[in-house]
This record gives sequence, C-alpha cells and structure tokens, in this order.
Amino acid sequence: MRDIPIDQQIAELKAELRSTRLTRKERQEALTELEWLQEQARVHDEMAYFTLIEHEASRSQPSRFDLDRLPF
Repeated sequence: MRDIPIDQQIAELKAELRSTRLTRKERQEALTELEWLQEQARVHDEMAYFTLIEHEASRSQPSRFDLDRLPF
C-alpha cells in the first residue's frame, strides 16, 4: 500500500483518468479504485468527526453538552 494521503491518491487517479489513454479494462479498474479510495476517505472523515464529538462530550458535563458547537 502506498504511504501517501488518500486525498492525494484520489487526485492522482483523477488526473490519470483525465490525461491518459486507457483501455476499457484499465479505465474500469481505475474507476473501481477511485470509488474505493473515495469510500475510504469518507470513512476516515466520519471517524474523525465522531472522534471530535466524543472528545467534546467528554470535556463537557452531560447537562451542558452543546450540540450547536459541533460542525454539523
């Protein structure tokens, strides 16, 4: 697995899809990889978001937890 950030991998793959002549099979494989990377990025973002919520909730008293401070 590559050690570069998912966002960078997505950008590189999109650039490859735009600028390279690919066979139908190569294009389909690239699109499949792009979908997978985008899903991984979404999962990562959700995990970060819920970690933030847990952190904010743990710092507040339950009766004073302010949902309006969270970036919904």
